[in-house]
Amino acid sequence: MKTIHSPLEVDFISSKKDIFYIAILIIVIFCLSLYYEFYKYQQLSQTKNINITAKVLLQYKKKDYFVLKLKDSSGATFYTTSRDDLIDLKGKFIRIYGILNKNCNFLNYLKSCYIISFEMSLLHKKDYRDGIIDYINSQHNDFYFDGAFDINLLGSLYNGIFLATPMDKKILDFSASLGIAHIFAISGFHLGILSFVLYLILSPLYRIFQKRYFSYRNEFYDINFIVLFFAFLYLIVLDFNPSFLRSFAMFAFGLFVLYNGISLLSYKLLFTCIVFILALFPKIFFSVGFWLSCAGVFYIYLYLQYFKSINKIYSLFLLNIIVFLNMLIIAHYFFYVFSPWQIISPLLTIAFVVFYPLMLFLHIIDFGFILDSPLLLLINYDFFNVELQTPLWLLCVFLISSFMAIFSKKIYYLVLLISILYFLYGIFLSFRGI
Repeated sequence: MKTIHSPLEVDFISSKKDIFYIAILIIVIFCLSLYYEFYKYQQLSQTKNINITAKVLLQYKKKDYFVLKLKDSSGATFYTTSRDDLIDLKGKFIRIYGILNKNCNFLNYLKSCYIISFEMSLLHKKDYRDGIIDYINSQHNDFYFDGAFDINLLGSLYNGIFLATPMDKKILDFSASLGIAHIFAISGFHLGILSFVLYLILSPLYRIFQKRYFSYRNEFYDINFIVLFFAFLYLIVLDFNPSFLRSFAMFAFGLFVLYNGISLLSYKLLFTCIVFILALFPKIFFSVGFWLSCAGVFYIYLYLQYFKSINKIYSLFLLNIIVFLNMLIIAHYFFYVFSPWQIISPLLTIAFVVFYPLMLFLHIIDFGFILDSPLLLLINYDFFNVELQTPLWLLCVFLISSFMAIFSKKIYYLVLLISILYFLYGIFLSFRGI
């Protein structure tokens, strides 16, 4: 049996009593999570001189000093600087001795505090993913000098899309120019692709055993619960990456509500899931990637609400185009790079559905280098970019209109019109700057 939807679907929240109980649960979880974070902050701030072990997430040079982004074992992130002639420390563990900046209050601790370092030492401690990272790097031999170190460019790309490690700035600039940063930053899009591929692999095997031993069971739910288990293992490998965490939580929650005959395409469900994740992990509130990921899902919901009757083939293209346009105003509030080449972003997004699992398979069998030459040509191409920054007033108007679009198709069309005009304005700036 492959039945997915119950013929008697009910709404996720159907009464004020439901709202009350869910609100109480979320408030309790939020208070406990916040107390735990505050306890960790007190343990750190009460010590005059701190001595922590941390992993170096990012390292880049500014004039005559290095900036390092660090993450300790509790998940807290810090920044520090060093004027020493450092080796490439990205992905390595260091012990740092120093003091917290005086501006490191609890709110800043949840974001990221600055450490004034007195002493720094490299540790022999290894990340459990180091073997995988080295294996991926070994399949790519093209390096470039970024002004401080020799960088394995394609190794940085593939480690980023497979393991959510920070990518090199050159890769980030390339993705921004083509408007494909969302496919390079691992999120629900990647989870959806991997889940679909895993389902295709498992379903023939499942059907063999189902016919012989358990014909009464539901294929859709059984396989998806197996997929959910593998997704959780992958979430651990990704060190609970915020965007992937949101996607995993929504996947698990969505499977639960489907199983219980609750309507899946519900804004109440979406917002409850977002608030629940924030209550459980308060630090995620300050993650831009998390909010962009949530916005992407919201605009997918809006699209499905008003265009669900369109042919599936056409819908595949239209969905990518519309969500891309909807996300422009929000994305350009945080990131300012715009290029006319971004017009092909929806097509590249569709192509990535094939590229991602294919390259994952090729890397597993040690053939990850096959597409290195065309990729390097693309990455090294000098794309013409202009600066396009969304003003705060436009962001507010657009977000308010987007929420109002839930209740009005005309307002949804207005949101689409604003998105299209914004894109055309970016094109105008580009041609004016040539």
